[in-house]
Amino acid sequence: MSAHAPTTSWSTQHLAEFVVAISGAPDESTALERAIESAVEALDAEVGAVVREGAVAASIGWPRFDVPELDLVALAAAGGGDVAVPGAGACRAVVVPLDDDRDGAVVLARMGEPLDPFELNLVRGMARTLALTLRMHGVVEAERGLRLRSQQQARENALLLARLQERQRLLERLALIQGSISNREPLDDTLKAIVTTAADLLGDVTAAVFRRDPEEPRVLRGPDGETCIVGSGAIGRAAGEGRLVVVEDGDGRAKAAMAAPVHEQGEIVGALVVRSLEPARTYTRAEQGMLSTLAEHASLALTDARTVGTMLHQALHDSLTGLPNRALFLDRLNHALERGGAAGRVGVLFCDLDRFKTVNDSLGHAAGDELLVTVASRLNGCLRAGDTAARLGGDEFAVLLEDVRSEREAVAVAQRVIEALHPPFEIQGREVFVSASVGIVVGGGRGEELLRNADVAMYRAKADGKGRHALFEPSMRAEVLERIELEADLQRAVARNELVVHYQPVVSLADGNLVAFEALVRWRHPTRGLLPPLSFVPLAEETDLIVDIGRWVLEQACVQTQRWGTSVSVNLSGKQLQQSDLVEVVARALARSGLAPERLWLEITETVLMHDTEATIERLRALKALGLRLAVDDFGTGYSSLRYLRRFPIDLLKMAKPFVDGLNASREGTALAKTILELGHSLGLRTVAEGIEGAAELAQLRRLGCELGQGFLFAEPLSADDASALLRAGGPAVAA
Repeated sequence: MSAHAPTTSWSTQHLAEFVVAISGAPDESTALERAIESAVEALDAEVGAVVREGAVAASIGWPRFDVPELDLVALAAAGGGDVAVPGAGACRAVVVPLDDDRDGAVVLARMGEPLDPFELNLVRGMARTLALTLRMHGVVEAERGLRLRSQQQARENALLLARLQERQRLLERLALIQGSISNREPLDDTLKAIVTTAADLLGDVTAAVFRRDPEEPRVLRGPDGETCIVGSGAIGRAAGEGRLVVVEDGDGRAKAAMAAPVHEQGEIVGALVVRSLEPARTYTRAEQGMLSTLAEHASLALTDARTVGTMLHQALHDSLTGLPNRALFLDRLNHALERGGAAGRVGVLFCDLDRFKTVNDSLGHAAGDELLVTVASRLNGCLRAGDTAARLGGDEFAVLLEDVRSEREAVAVAQRVIEALHPPFEIQGREVFVSASVGIVVGGGRGEELLRNADVAMYRAKADGKGRHALFEPSMRAEVLERIELEADLQRAVARNELVVHYQPVVSLADGNLVAFEALVRWRHPTRGLLPPLSFVPLAEETDLIVDIGRWVLEQACVQTQRWGTSVSVNLSGKQLQQSDLVEVVARALARSGLAPERLWLEITETVLMHDTEATIERLRALKALGLRLAVDDFGTGYSSLRYLRRFPIDLLKMAKPFVDGLNASREGTALAKTILELGHSLGLRTVAEGIEGAAELAQLRRLGCELGQGFLFAEPLSADDASALLRAGGPAVAA
């Protein structure tokens, strides 16, 4: 659509303004001037004119005494052509006939893009409205003349006066109707005014608007359940043929009827009908014109109401999912609270999708949008009748539960929501898994406060492990404030050099020699002291700060271990693995530090490794091409199968600590650890046991053939200075 192309609401508004502008003109000349000025303004045209009876009746855009009258008259007769525009030269002009008895036409010219179909329809609507107004002025002027000429004939003078009063009443009624449309008064009130005007001005008739049944388009429905079929009778023929239909001497109860089609956004949707019980009733041309004018105003009212309704719906609903948006949700929430009075209780669920950003980033925004639409559908499907689901923005949804009797009832709905999201989503030919963290609050008070409390409870649910629900408790507010403060501090931590890297030795279990260090980030908070990763890394993951932190840790670790001459293992988060420039970031860290690629191990957790498999494999192969080593961290806690594991270009398996802890707990624990070690051997991978804390565990791991290990038995994570001292001492002491 061009920059000038109107929307339906745009054209409706300008047509309504055009009607108001010319309907209030005191005479024909003023109506013509206002009409061409309004048309030029609405269409962004440079010049415009109204040509009637071989002369320019009104114009705008040319100097007063330099209007190209002959060119405009010829152009109007030809139906189009070029016209000179001051300061722009020749421009293509559009000619729209006025459809009156004086060969009238509207001429408009605009630089740049020509008028498109929407704009042409607007000009035609303006021309029809102008023609009707000019005819009304013509009638008024003619009847004024008749009144002056018939002053000597009292009977004829009275008749002319009555006609003038009738036309004046029509103009007054039309002005009221136009004002009703412009002021966006209720549609039913405007249609009632049109029907009343038709009945009053046409005398012994009944009047009504018949509209198409949305379920049965061939059926037209009127007041009191009356129906007719499109194509049958005056009403049906007017709607079917799209023209004024007059039936006199009818066979039914109504002896005469007249119907005019009614449109909505250009489509015929019904008819305006008047009917008489008088057997000798006929309808004059003036009465037919009056009904047509009223039908056009009914069309304008219907079109404007549809446009306003559409705009209102769009303003209060999410355009993607069709669910109510935040504004409508809060409005319904407050109404529910008001209906309940002082003791009113409602339930509010605040739902935030887990891992949605990962899907959005890896599969693209189109896939993310498709997922949100499907989530909205499932959400609606598990609610009670009368509940309201809304999309608040992004991947956040809310549910309003009215007339909640207990917290248990709200919890049951929250559990249904969580369970509804368990099955995989089919998105662009892929199976995608997401869950939701749900915060619950039940009570009364202010709607904004309830929604905020539900949001607070959602953060507790997410902190407890995601895919869960949590009931709001007042103490949670303090936790959220603390989280907000921690997030703000974390934003500045890198710039303030508050992050430090600690190093934990990875040793050969056979002889105790140090093989590598694992780099582990710590935060030296100015007031909270030294914070371990679990205190801030999950927050960094949620806020995407993990990308900058991960890059900094990688660069620091490469520089330090190059000085020591050792290998280093660095953790790679899921967010980092999704970076399009990850390979360049790693290559740059190696180049700046001078560390040999084979001395760098990058660790990826098993669950991250399994996400978006094809893209992950491609990214890992690119990293392997640099010459570095790849390790699977926390192996055994995820869900990878041997078939998938063989596809990844990995070098090491790091057995998760729970399996090491279970070595001496039971026979099953030993069997699980043995299975993981045998799997590593069968794939030709080096194995590392994490979290070794006791000599008995070390002995078992040696017996099972585990090659490498790390844990407090050898050394806890050390500062760079302490790690240097350990190296000078010959490495950690390991029992034989």
